[in-house]
Amino acid sequence: MLHLFKVDSIPASNLTLSGDAGRHAAAALRLRVGEQVRFTDGVGNSAIGVVSEVVSKSELKFELNDHNFHPQPTPKISVLQALPKGDRALDAVELMVEVGVDEIYPWQAARCISNWNEDKKITGVKKWQQTADAAAAQARRVWFPVVQDLINDVSELAGKFDQIIVMHEEALTAIPNQIAANVLIVIGPEGSITDSEREQLQKLGGIEARMGESILRSRHAGIAAAAAVLAKSRRWGNG
Repeated sequence: MLHLFKVDSIPASNLTLSGDAGRHAAAALRLRVGEQVRFTDGVGNSAIGVVSEVVSKSELKFELNDHNFHPQPTPKISVLQALPKGDRALDAVELMVEVGVDEIYPWQAARCISNWNEDKKITGVKKWQQTADAAAAQARRVWFPVVQDLINDVSELAGKFDQIIVMHEEALTAIPNQIAANVLIVIGPEGSITDSEREQLQKLGGIEARMGESILRSRHAGIAAAAAVLAKSRRWGNG
């Protein structure tokens, strides 16, 4: 499969790749004249680029062809992810994006060890988005996921989703077989979701579900839950 590069927009015929992306293409991938890559703007538009000139170790020129628009995959999978500790958060983001998650909401749940103040909130969302972009390129996705602003109160999410699935170790039922077009998966912190948070999520229409007998760490639960939901959707050939 062709290497993928995200650009701000895709022109009709010619494109110059420079900066960090150009350096990666020229120096790391060692692309040469005639070789192909794929470009996307991250919102469904893509094109094939053929190297027409290697200008330097950080700049290449491409001729573009095979322009396409790809509809956004449905169902849309969003995850409300309680803040894992330290860099484990970036591992969680990377895994969720690679499996197919479309939108991620960092969540300052009551029992999170990590605590984002105003400065950490800005840098944290930025780091999560950078990690998501890199993972999306690695996974060859033409729709890049969006990392939203920090959620402090789940009531901020009212009315945004057709279905809310709250992953909880005490739930009595499995993930539903019918997956809505716009679904939110809720992943709590290591110390679990509080009773108050459970009540709030239930008021939003959330249904609790569990995945077998094993208790997963918060940073691993997102990819497992997303994969379980996707396996029941037409995105993975079901339904």
